[in-house]
Amino acid sequence: MWWSSAMTGFREFSYSCNMDLTKEAHVLSRFIGTNIKLTTAHGCFQGELFHIDAARAIILSKVKDLRTGNPLPGMMLFFGNSILKVETKEEHSDLISRGEDEPLDESSVNMLSQDSFQPAPKPDDVDATAHPRMEKSDVQIFNYSGDDENINYIVIDKFQPMFGPAVRHLQNQKVLSLAAVTLNESPYGKLCWLQVATKFRVYIFDILLLGPRVFKNGLQMVLEDKGILKVVHDCRWLGNFLSQRYSVVLANVFDTQVADVYLFSLETGGFLPSRARTVKECLTQYLKLSPSHGSFLMYKQTLMKDNPNIWCDRPLPTAALKLLSLEVMYLLSLRLSMLDAMLADYTLLVDGYLNACCQRTSDVFLSSETTSSELPKELQQLCVLQQRRREKALKEYQVNSLGFLIRAEI
Repeated sequence: MWWSSAMTGFREFSYSCNMDLTKEAHVLSRFIGTNIKLTTAHGCFQGELFHIDAARAIILSKVKDLRTGNPLPGMMLFFGNSILKVETKEEHSDLISRGEDEPLDESSVNMLSQDSFQPAPKPDDVDATAHPRMEKSDVQIFNYSGDDENINYIVIDKFQPMFGPAVRHLQNQKVLSLAAVTLNESPYGKLCWLQVATKFRVYIFDILLLGPRVFKNGLQMVLEDKGILKVVHDCRWLGNFLSQRYSVVLANVFDTQVADVYLFSLETGGFLPSRARTVKECLTQYLKLSPSHGSFLMYKQTLMKDNPNIWCDRPLPTAALKLLSLEVMYLLSLRLSMLDAMLADYTLLVDGYLNACCQRTSDVFLSSETTSSELPKELQQLCVLQQRRREKALKEYQVNSLGFLIRAEI
């Protein structure tokens, strides 16, 4: 017998290793929403039963480590083949007990964090009545350890049950951000991961496991949709890669690298920089990330230096998954910051226009209507502003042989 009989006075359940847990899961499902005590090879925990999956896993919320007495953030997922005992707190009943001599699974516990970056999936996103088979790689949500910042991401490495709801969610967006990692950024490289972020969710698609079908089954429609704005940093290689390898043509793209060069030109009165900025530099420049928040930007280089094939590893380390999520998530905020900077001159001109009108007398204001074909002097100030910026830029930057301004690294 895999599970030993319950102790005297406790609720009794027993079954062999050749049977599934359908019966026990049915009984445990009646305790959803109540507190239970769960013992594994790694510790003893108490929490509210959130979900029970037949022959697979138990998920607890509001978890407390009974060994230390400390509450644990978010939810915890426990795999059935490493659970030693399950008891209800209210009745102190031993629901399931397993022999101490049975083999244990080293990966019995997976930490999951609460939905702090986004709301929980709604019924139209995930079928709450289906109780899909929960596996370690279906959904992985972790808590980023930055300064009071949380990130929620979902890893999708199979078509059922999460792929369909994810694609439907993406199809309903107006703006999303996009990034990818490959072993080689040439058309002959290998696409490993594709990250897509919306305002409420970050999806990480495992392209190595899903294969080209991931595009034909819905992602191509999203990427080519002209009604959905895609925020990307340096869309050249990704656009070329998707086109050459998967016949996917990116449409309606906001490129943050292009936006940075455009903003530099505005700032310097028309000069161009000697080089384009990396995503790390853009995030630092426009979002003013603190060292603690920006530490993940350096971690990618460290990972790849230590293991050049890191993106082919399965399972991918938790820290690497966090990195991929943060990289694509911050692009959405970067776009908004850049748009504000792009409209700065326009806002300045409008304010000057409004102030000029408020300062005029009624007679002067009426006479100005008769000369509306002339360019108002308030708008002529834009030329003066650009000239001053050019003069300032020539004092602050060195000019290379091509006439570009040499910008320093951030």
